[in-house]
Order: sequence, then C-alpha cells, then structure tokens
Amino acid sequence: MCKYYGKEPDDDWFENLAPVKRLWMYYSWCQDQEDRNELFKSFSIFLGSFYNPEAAQKMINKDGSSYSLTDEEFEESYKMVLEDKEKKKQHRRRRRVIS
Repeated sequence: MCKYYGKEPDDDWFENLAPVKRLWMYYSWCQDQEDRNELFKSFSIFLGSFYNPEAAQKMINKDGSSYSLTDEEFEESYKMVLEDKEKKKQHRRRRRVIS
C-alpha cells in the first residue's frame, strides 16, 4: 500500500484510515499476492510442459480441477453456446454511421 499511495509506513494517513477500509485494503493486497503467485505457478507449469509434459499434466491435475466431457456432452454444450449467441445477436441494435 505504501508504493500504491506513495506514503511511508509510519505516515499518519494510515492511522486515520477507517478500520474497515484498512482491512479491505489488506485483503485486496493479499488477493493480489495470491493472483500473482498463481500466475507465476501457471507460467512455470507452462514452461515445464515443453520439457516434461507428463509432470506438467500431473501438476495441473493435482488441484483436482480437471474436468472431462464425453463427445456427446461437448456437442450439447456447444449447441447451447451457439443458441445463446444467436439470441444475443437478435437483440443487438445497429448503430448509425455518421459521415
């Protein structure tokens, strides 16, 4: 927060912050750190996949976030996406071209 606001850690500005705002800023900073670490982890796995794809796949599936579809389920979900896209296309307004 010191870098972001250009203030020293012992500045009175931090002391005068509302406790809820200070807590919100702290949790936002923590989430930024987690996002940064997840980015570095994903990038490292990506680079490692060129040298050892099996190990990279194990690291990706380690979180338990792998999901697989059968061909029929994939086709069904793809049709749903296309139908939704067509619905949205019908509701779009055309913009007038001003020359």
